[in-house]
Amino acid sequence: MPSSFPALFEPGFIGSLEVKNRIVMPPISTNLASGGGKVTDRLIFHYAEQARGGAGLITVENVCVDYPLAQHGAAQPRIDDDVFIPGLCRLVEAVHEAGALIAVELTHPGANAELHLLGGKSPIAPSALPRAGDGFVPRELSAAEVGVLREKFTAAARRARVAGFDAVELQACHGLLINQFLSPLTNHRQDAYGGSLENRCRFLAEIITGIKRYVADNYPVMVRLVAEDSMAGGITPQEGLDIARRTEAAGADAIHPDFGLGGKEKRLEPMPYPQAWRVFLAERIKRVVSLPVIAVGVIREPVVAESILAQEKADFVALGRALIADPDWPTKALTGQEQSIRRCFGCNECVVARHVEDAPLRCSLNAAVGLSEEECRVERTGEPKRVLVIGGGVAGMEAARVAALRGHRVDLYEREDHLGGALDIAALPPGKDKIRWITEYYAHELPRLGVNIHLGEAMDAARVRALAPQAVIVATGSEPIGLKVPGFDRPNVIVSQMLLAKRMRFAGERIAIIGGGMLGLETAAYLAAQGNVVTVLKRYKTIGRRIEPLYRDYLLRKLGEEGVDIITEVAIEEITGAGVVVQDKQGDKRLI
Repeated sequence: MPSSFPALFEPGFIGSLEVKNRIVMPPISTNLASGGGKVTDRLIFHYAEQARGGAGLITVENVCVDYPLAQHGAAQPRIDDDVFIPGLCRLVEAVHEAGALIAVELTHPGANAELHLLGGKSPIAPSALPRAGDGFVPRELSAAEVGVLREKFTAAARRARVAGFDAVELQACHGLLINQFLSPLTNHRQDAYGGSLENRCRFLAEIITGIKRYVADNYPVMVRLVAEDSMAGGITPQEGLDIARRTEAAGADAIHPDFGLGGKEKRLEPMPYPQAWRVFLAERIKRVVSLPVIAVGVIREPVVAESILAQEKADFVALGRALIADPDWPTKALTGQEQSIRRCFGCNECVVARHVEDAPLRCSLNAAVGLSEEECRVERTGEPKRVLVIGGGVAGMEAARVAALRGHRVDLYEREDHLGGALDIAALPPGKDKIRWITEYYAHELPRLGVNIHLGEAMDAARVRALAPQAVIVATGSEPIGLKVPGFDRPNVIVSQMLLAKRMRFAGERIAIIGGGMLGLETAAYLAAQGNVVTVLKRYKTIGRRIEPLYRDYLLRKLGEEGVDIITEVAIEEITGAGVVVQDKQGDKRLI
């Protein structure tokens, strides 16, 4: 049967390498290697699962080319010594056996190396300039050291080829070492590697030509290239085009454009960012080069990926978090099962794991991520039971799905007339509509798996006994905790969950919100967007400390733009008809 997405599943070339479709998995740190940088069974299983899902080319996460100065993560794979080749061979063989090609990203963080991983050594950089964030000044590389480092990249590429990798990718964006050489913000050198754009491009160009000369002229070299820095004074869009031309001239076989120096928000986007918003970077560069260009950035649905390729905005699409959430995304798209795709909705649990906790990769939609093959195996039972699931929120729906996969006869009861539970409330604040994708997925999958869904039916003990199930899963959710202050029961007080559940709307009101966590801040955004004057009251100094950091920063910025006033370090004394009486840390009381 012909695919509904012909451009997506047309074979394509990266240099001499023929890729079976236009789907590339970009490098995403997993922290699944050993602490010493060796390949583990979990790392192999993770990438083999991605390959089994149908992607054409899998790119292994940023591997260390110069230990310890290039270490970037607590459990990063290494390629700086031949001792690591056997493990990398096992990884390559597993991915090939699973049906995909495999590349590896060669990475050096330069000035952005994590100090606690360096064993007391100083990070290195093109220039000795204070780092953004902590002000630490890295050590400037001498010209001779630049040459040695260039050879380390070449040696790493040789090991990759010996291990059987089909290609390598050079990390030249995201503010890491090669990006630091390219950007005028971080490269103030006065020698052949600094000053003019030609000189700033020299380090990258010499790495590419070195690989072509000393590894193999036809060995594909992809470059994850900075298209522009997202900081004033950095690489401009026009300079990004010039850098792309020079990268092609140096012999690169594909360009994967992305943002360079600047915050992580534009490359690890929180939920409100729209699909494919970053594709303009690829489209812009594709106009000035003749080699393949790979687009990346919140590409979640096959129809969106297909349109990017059909409109010739790029030659390949990179699906990162999309494949973490559902490794079978490509196969489902190819076989007309796109409604069964578990679409990543951008919660960034994966980002928290790696970039906040430096822990193994995980996903809030795909519980199997980061686990061993044994741990995530779902086998059909030889003794199917009648299972009753009470509650049609996300917990109940997932429990029903897994029980059905195991072969049980499942009935799910939900007292409302629709599935979703608290997901419906969570999807209402501005920018959170992707949460509805979760309910849409289960609403399609559960009937397909044979789950009997009963909507608008509340359960009690008598009904459960009458149905006589062999197992009961109670997933009825939670109720809000009341605020123990005088006046909480007044008619001018509304609990946030109720306000959102009933889609309440106000206009031109003055509204105080007690609580500065995610629910409070998102309720503030919901009400401010309706044209109300909103004040958030918070007991502690910190705001949204349990919120994923990139989304928290985004949300606080948007609240500021909406004029929301956030008052911290106040205790709620009483709620009256006129407002909220608060006490500050000095003991003074006032009415908000």
